Amino acid sequence: MKLFASLTADRCRLCGARAATTIGSVAPTHPGNFATRNYTLQQCGRCEVVYLHPLPDASDLKLLYEDSVQFSSDHYTDPEQVNKILDYYGSELESLQLLPEGPSRLLEIGAGLAWVSRAAKLRNADVHTVAQDVSGECATACPWVDRYFVGPIDELNDRAPYQLASLTHVIEHLADPASMIERIAALLAPGGKIFMTAPFRPIGWTSSGDIIAWREYPYLHVPAHITYFSRRWFEKQARRFGLEIMHWNAEHEQGQAFALVLRKLA
Repeated sequence: MKLFASLTADRCRLCGARAATTIGSVAPTHPGNFATRNYTLQQCGRCEVVYLHPLPDASDLKLLYEDSVQFSSDHYTDPEQVNKILDYYGSELESLQLLPEGPSRLLEIGAGLAWVSRAAKLRNADVHTVAQDVSGECATACPWVDRYFVGPIDELNDRAPYQLASLTHVIEHLADPASMIERIAALLAPGGKIFMTAPFRPIGWTSSGDIIAWREYPYLHVPAHITYFSRRWFEKQARRFGLEIMHWNAEHEQGQAFALVLRKLA
């Protein structure tokens, strides 16, 4: 998938349409010696995505994901919080019928502590779980993962098909999200599913809204969160890569986050 990163600011980086307008300026919300410190949020009138402009520097992304500690806070270790997270992913696995009965294979991308793999193992001990992350921070902390691969997804070298792939609060971090969807689609068995969750929009914000709601949005993480997606954008990617949308729910946390399921066509 060709990104349109080099085009002018009025062209959408994700679809190339001359339909991008500026919502307003935003500053880094993470501490760090970032190469880029001045960003705007752009909105595309055609594919309806909202995204950071310019695209964050590769060195800044490496600083965030490979050269820092991400999973040491109580948010990831407090027993009550752990149970809450596992209950959520477990209920999604069940209600959306994401996990087949009997032996199957699950790929968790950008896994971190591999919550989906953990929730899946609690419900089906026969599922083979593979976790991938560019950071090795959690590689030895997830006994519920059968294989924890540290490195880019393109280097996974796993030809056996998966029945389920998950990206939970991952796709918003990617510089080239369409290429990731294409890669995952190639790894799925026919009928296999992709489960995603990600930030969506500030509470009550509409396309005619201003920047204030975004600056107060708890999921505005600059430069970590690069893109805030739309159903329209996913519909286009599904058609391109032999997928279909099975489930779309943009009402999580009063509209602040979405959940999506894509299915690979037979």
